[in-house]
Amino acid sequence: MNTIHKIKVLLAIIPLFSIVQCHSQEYKTDDPLAAYSGFYPYEKGYATVGINKKYGFIDKKGRNVVPCKYSFVYTFHKGLAVVELGEKHGLVDTTGREVVPLKYDFIGSFEESDRAIVKLDHKWGFIDKNGKEIIPVIYEQAAHFYGAITTVKENGKWYIIDTLNNRKPVREDFVDLGSFHEGLAAVKIRGKSGWGFINKQGKIVIPPKYDSPAFFLNGLASVAYNGKSGFINKKGEVVVPLLYEGFAHFSDGMAAVTLNDKYGFVNTEGTLVIPAKYSNVYSFYNGMAIIRISGKYGCINKKGETVIPFIYDEMYSGEGNFAVVKDGKGYFIDAKQNILFPEEYQSVDGFKDGTALVKQNGIWFYIDKKGKRLF
Repeated sequence: MNTIHKIKVLLAIIPLFSIVQCHSQEYKTDDPLAAYSGFYPYEKGYATVGINKKYGFIDKKGRNVVPCKYSFVYTFHKGLAVVELGEKHGLVDTTGREVVPLKYDFIGSFEESDRAIVKLDHKWGFIDKNGKEIIPVIYEQAAHFYGAITTVKENGKWYIIDTLNNRKPVREDFVDLGSFHEGLAAVKIRGKSGWGFINKQGKIVIPPKYDSPAFFLNGLASVAYNGKSGFINKKGEVVVPLLYEGFAHFSDGMAAVTLNDKYGFVNTEGTLVIPAKYSNVYSFYNGMAIIRISGKYGCINKKGETVIPFIYDEMYSGEGNFAVVKDGKGYFIDAKQNILFPEEYQSVDGFKDGTALVKQNGIWFYIDKKGKRLF
């Protein structure tokens, strides 16, 4: 099993968030963004920009704080971003300084922990935010830290370790382990065909029988058995019946599920409250979910009632508002369909990090929640 993808979730193939995509400028002008050939939305104060398929970051004043010289860049977490060049990974800070040189085959993020997983010459270990190898790169397999402990494998044997590499061996017949989420980690046992869960002491608390590894989020884990999907709680009790073809994790108390190639929603009690009848759905946020019917987008509430009519050609959620396109015109509305500001655009993306990407007169740029251009 690929270590980085140790915990896999069987997701329904549906869009769950506002579309985040790269946009290309159509022609050169004296615009401050004219130097760049591609743009991404802001995340945590910085936006990825590209020049000739090389990428860096700008801040919210438009300053190119990380030069466009990397083949790929990842989101900043705790002031650090993973960058990639020539199949090697390093870390940069928000000034563009390379805190960790591009020497690793892989670096994880610091989103969930002050220890990031790294890979070098087929071995795994962990670094801190200064790039120091706090846990040596010696392990055959390793899982990300999502808290104070994780799992590693050395010489064919698995261990539970803490952030200082204090190790506790687990049972010899454990052949694969995942990360700890909410105190439980997925486990595969020699001679057993399925996956179960162990606690922080290494004790099996949910017997192995599920088709693939999973993890807990808000007390529930999405699992599959004999090709059918549902949710269990930390006692191993089935909360959402295992009868669906696919699912997404719960958001706003609702989870999208697939049945007969159509999508509906279940609540945390396992009730199918909105029948599986839609061809395309988004997750619930603030009590509403974007749905597509007959090629048009609108919103439903948790009762399945239409609250925004299905009249839009495109629709993206973002921070309590919606970016919509109708009859070739893009604009922004709130949950009551009030237009937020009078400007119309050729194209729009949903708000993220207090900003949105828009296109007007062939030019892409960023606006704030008052509709004002950032720079």
